[in-house]
Amino acid sequence: MFLRGEQVALVGQQALVSQGPLTQQFGGKLNGLPEPFASCSEAAIMATASDGVRRTVFIAGDMCVDWKHGVGAQYTGLLTGLANFGSHLPAEFRSDVDVLLQRPSVNPVVTLLIKGDRCTSITWGKGATYTGPLSGLPEAGWKKLPADMRGDFDHAVMLPNADGNFQTLFVKGDRAMQFDWIKGPKSIGAYAEVLAGLGALPAEYRRLRLPAAGRFTGTTAAGDSKVELRVDLAGEKPVVSGDFFDLADGVETYATSFILDGGTAVALPATIIGTVTKSDESGPPVQSVEVDKLAPGGIATLTLTGSDGAGPTVYTCDYVSRFLRTIDWEIDYVKDTEPPGQYATTEHQPLPAGLDKKIITVQSAFADAGIELRMAGKPNEVPVSEAGEDRHWSAAELHAAMAGHFSLYRDEPQWKLWNFIADSYINAEGKIDEADGVMFDDTDDVPRQGVATFYNVMKTADTLGTRDELFTYIHEIGHALNLAHSWQKDENIPPSPLGPCKGYGDKSFMNYQQDYREDPAATEGDEALFWKVFTWRFTPDELRHLRHGFYSDVVFGGSDMHTGGAHLADLAPPAPSRSGLRVQLSGREAFSHGEPVTVEIKVSLDGSRPTAQAADDLTPGGGHLSVLVTDPAGQVRPFRPIARPCGGHRAVTLDATTPALYGSAYLGYGAAGFTFPQPGTYRLQARYRAPDGSTVVSPDHSVQINPPADEADRAAGDLLLGDQQGTLLALRGSDAPQLADGNAALDRLIADHPDHPLTVHARLAKGANAGRHFLTLTDDGITVRTADTETSIDQLNAVVETTLDPGTDAGVDNITLNEAMRRLARAHARGGDLKEADAVLDQLVETFRVKDVPGPVLATVNEQAETTRAQLHAQP
Repeated sequence: MFLRGEQVALVGQQALVSQGPLTQQFGGKLNGLPEPFASCSEAAIMATASDGVRRTVFIAGDMCVDWKHGVGAQYTGLLTGLANFGSHLPAEFRSDVDVLLQRPSVNPVVTLLIKGDRCTSITWGKGATYTGPLSGLPEAGWKKLPADMRGDFDHAVMLPNADGNFQTLFVKGDRAMQFDWIKGPKSIGAYAEVLAGLGALPAEYRRLRLPAAGRFTGTTAAGDSKVELRVDLAGEKPVVSGDFFDLADGVETYATSFILDGGTAVALPATIIGTVTKSDESGPPVQSVEVDKLAPGGIATLTLTGSDGAGPTVYTCDYVSRFLRTIDWEIDYVKDTEPPGQYATTEHQPLPAGLDKKIITVQSAFADAGIELRMAGKPNEVPVSEAGEDRHWSAAELHAAMAGHFSLYRDEPQWKLWNFIADSYINAEGKIDEADGVMFDDTDDVPRQGVATFYNVMKTADTLGTRDELFTYIHEIGHALNLAHSWQKDENIPPSPLGPCKGYGDKSFMNYQQDYREDPAATEGDEALFWKVFTWRFTPDELRHLRHGFYSDVVFGGSDMHTGGAHLADLAPPAPSRSGLRVQLSGREAFSHGEPVTVEIKVSLDGSRPTAQAADDLTPGGGHLSVLVTDPAGQVRPFRPIARPCGGHRAVTLDATTPALYGSAYLGYGAAGFTFPQPGTYRLQARYRAPDGSTVVSPDHSVQINPPADEADRAAGDLLLGDQQGTLLALRGSDAPQLADGNAALDRLIADHPDHPLTVHARLAKGANAGRHFLTLTDDGITVRTADTETSIDQLNAVVETTLDPGTDAGVDNITLNEAMRRLARAHARGGDLKEADAVLDQLVETFRVKDVPGPVLATVNEQAETTRAQLHAQP
């Protein structure tokens, strides 16, 4: 039975039996088979019920239907829930399985699943009796498989026994093999040479599924160097890339990477010679790569020749996988949430041109890109018995969760990613954010190791179980693999070209569906149009990055987000914006040793028109705003925050009533460490991506970092300059045990230097953190440290009093003051003192009235105060 969408061809040993829709086969006994199985089934297991009626289990993605012929569905749901079978499947065989074989026995029922050159044998009701290489099965014939027929099969079916032995027909590409489990292969050749009925298979069912890519690995004869090769023939021209690793004393250390672009398409075996691009200038250049085939048993030979003609150095590499990279994906999810499912393209009609009827999962989307996303064990449900109703996760809590709960974590680059499915996200101001997901970095120079997705946000938006949910997961994992938003690729280092409509026209996972447009003059996106043209693919340049990007630029824990070995001095100035907007940076222009650098951000009308559309996302490194920092030596780099939320922004119309948007950003510490590590003058420039796709550039804002004025300044500043302290300031405090030394330093600053101007920043972090409960992931579930209102009130009161003291220049900026005072009001309310909370909110409005801020700004402050007041009075 050969399936092609909803069509099926049945062949016997001698001829074609029938051809037509799947639901019309077997005398109509499959009529009523539900979608997606009627048109997207990927495999089937034929069996017989206890009453003698035939049953077929149809599999689509990770779902299945157990169909009793002429009766109907006996079970529909996850494959892992199929009675006596699904729960026994090893994790690696729960997706992307090549073929399934049902051994011709009724009791016990045994199914053999083959994936690549590995297999597992499941005895129904008992478990897996064998998992390992196909050649390791107990019957003698498996050890006699030829090298080119040891896996990656397209089709397999049991034939009638011969001489009492099991017989199997395997199909691989345009070749077939009749195989005896005891004696080995009986015949190998073209379809008709092996089985007459197979030769009668109609042409449309003969599509080859031979891999167009493969991964190989090998070492030098001396064993001092290893290479991992990626051979890719999927495009018009062959591409080979590779990563070199030094081997010394059993330790594998990354050295360099290369990309070899071939000149013409090739048929294997062939020698690929082309243009070499390297990640650095070390080591001899690549001369050629010779490949015999892309399949188990294949060999690739890499030859290096020195620039002086010395060598050659030869690596003989064995085939590893049809996937160019393999990732271990660890998932933890909070109780009452669940991991992503699947999407059947049959759910929406008509299909975009070029999109087949198929089942799409997060894993299959990356498999289509040549990337194996392998489940690292079973997803782990986290109990929430102590968390109560308030399960909003801050960046600090997410950071602590990854640092403490990522079981595969190591403080080094590795192909391992942690995915936490949480309830919702709470931003730095303590407000519930509408972000669908966030990619966040750990400290210690190991970025891009974790992503979080927010279940309740998707639930509220009614996207759970839909294509939008899958899109969110794939989008966030794309960021972790160092893919930028479609409209931000020109901020890459080195810059990448933008696609159509300044990137907003990309049919890609890295675009926002709601921002897609095809008309360069359009100022708003069209989500419905996006889904009409999106074929669930990355763009060609994104595929090249995923498949062939230099190791450090792709691997989790490698290079910083958006970086790849150059610097932004090469970035051409953007074209003049016609958005009607201007962006400005302001704030203090001089900072003392160790003092956190904060800037205020303003997006406003530029006077060219009475109204303009703006996005309210003013988070540096987010979807719309970036801040470029030029250090005293002239090097330019973007500021990258520790957490980068996706989505959650909303469009705002600026007009006479609302002429501007305001934000504040702490720039002192981010994913790349300290932004201002040395004294000197730094220049800051904001680049704001307006909703119409244009880029608005701010005037430069200079900040001077001064050396310590005296030993007291040095001692106080030094207590803020550790990586852990920087992380705590960026996260507004944290309970993470991994940041204990940083918290101790902040405590020493408060205790030893209570009157120093820098102490206000330690108090802000300690007060903000104390004023909220803190969710911590443990092996037993989620624990909750309740809010310490007394500490929060003491510390935040000190922040407010210091900032408002006319006799000192110490304190925080206006926007941070606003945030601190609203936090202080919440702390009083939590302590049961609504009267004092109201007094703080009244003081907030009066403070900004006295500051003589513009009328619209004062109106916004008053609205924020009244919204906070209403929330506090509404709480039980």
